[in-house]
Parts: sequence; structure tokens; C-alpha cells
Amino acid sequence: MLDRWLDKFDRSDANQRQLRTGAKLTVGVVLRHYVALGTCFSEERDLLSQWRGYAHDGAGYSVTFDKEKLDRLCGDFEGGSTLQLSKVSYGNQDSEQMNAIVKSLYQAFGGDAAKYEEAPDGYGHMSLSLTPEKTQRQKNAASDLFTVKNGAFKEELEWRLFLFGSRYEMKNIEFRESANLISPFIRLPIPADIIVGVTLGPTNPTPMDLIETLLEKNGLESWVKRSRASYRNR
Repeated sequence: MLDRWLDKFDRSDANQRQLRTGAKLTVGVVLRHYVALGTCFSEERDLLSQWRGYAHDGAGYSVTFDKEKLDRLCGDFEGGSTLQLSKVSYGNQDSEQMNAIVKSLYQAFGGDAAKYEEAPDGYGHMSLSLTPEKTQRQKNAASDLFTVKNGAFKEELEWRLFLFGSRYEMKNIEFRESANLISPFIRLPIPADIIVGVTLGPTNPTPMDLIETLLEKNGLESWVKRSRASYRNR
């Protein structure tokens, strides 16, 4: 999404190139001070590409959650930042949302971008003045960057439950090793009554009645289904 906004500047024009550099720098300042932590959901509980990509080659489980209760979870969250549930927009398919985010970025960062000045030696500088209102506006605009995804993934119909805030202000932040990187995370308790159903993957050998018993033993009144996806093991 950031590249989409920066591509609005005409690189063939020297003034536009300078504005583009200023825009990239001002957004970068915000992104260096804030972190996005999130988990992702799909409107599709039984999607073949999801089974292949995220569920142990179809042998896993798809858990269905109550969206209204997830919304309430956001309202009750106390973690030093705002927890939000946002529907993901996809490339040109959601042009109205894309244009709204581009407009928001211009309004939040355009003024600072214009302050960037480049010296003959190639080095540049800019003087920024921040107010609480301006800081909040820029934070909100930068947060929108995490509600957009490449259009190639549009079949996922994704929603994101995420935080965007200062890593120093977030409460209970922890760190873990993931794919050879150190990454931050926050433990988010999920009340049992948010779970409304479980779908077994197309290569999952577990008998459905065992899953039903497991749910009942843990006080969950949830339905259990098996995937309808035809699947050939690799």
C-alpha cells in the first residue's frame, strides 16, 4: 500500500521525486516507532488453498469464531493500544478503499513531505514539528497500511485482528524466535464461547465424534463438520 501511494508521485519530475523521498521518509519515521501485531481470519472456513498453506497439508482444523464476540473482545482489550478487527482490502478490486487510504496518507504526511530539502551533494534534510493531533493522524494513516493485501490473495476474504502502537507503550509484550527472526507478540485470551464450530481438514483422520466429545468435555457447544474439499496428498 505504501508503494501504491509513493507511485502517485511523478518520478520524471524533479520536484515530485523530492516530494516522494520526503513522503517515504516521513512514513518511515512513524513505522520505526510503531509495531503491528496481528492474527488473521478468513470468511471461508473450507478453502482448499488454506488447507494446503496453513493446515499441515489438509490434516489440520479450521475453527469458526463468532464475529460479534470478536468485536466485543476488541472493545474490552486493555493493552496500551487499540485492538481492531478490520476487513482486508485487495488491490484494484477494492479501488474505493485504496483511494481513501491514499487520501488519508496525503493528509497525514503530505505537509511534512513538502519540507524535505535535498542538497547538491545528494544528502537531504527536513524539519518536523509534531503535535498530539498530528501524531494521532499519522498513526491512524500508517495503521491503514496493514489493512491491504495483494489482489492475488483475494479468495482468502481475510480479516485481521491487530494492534498498531508503540512497542514501548504496549503492555505485556513478549518476544519469540520465528523463522530465524526475533519477533514481538502479545498473548490474547480468547473466551471459549467465541468458538462456534470446528471443521476437520480433508486429510484429517480423526473421527468426528472424538472432536465432539473433546468440545463437550471443555464446555464448548460447537458444531463439528468435515471438509468437502476433494484433496490429493502430495
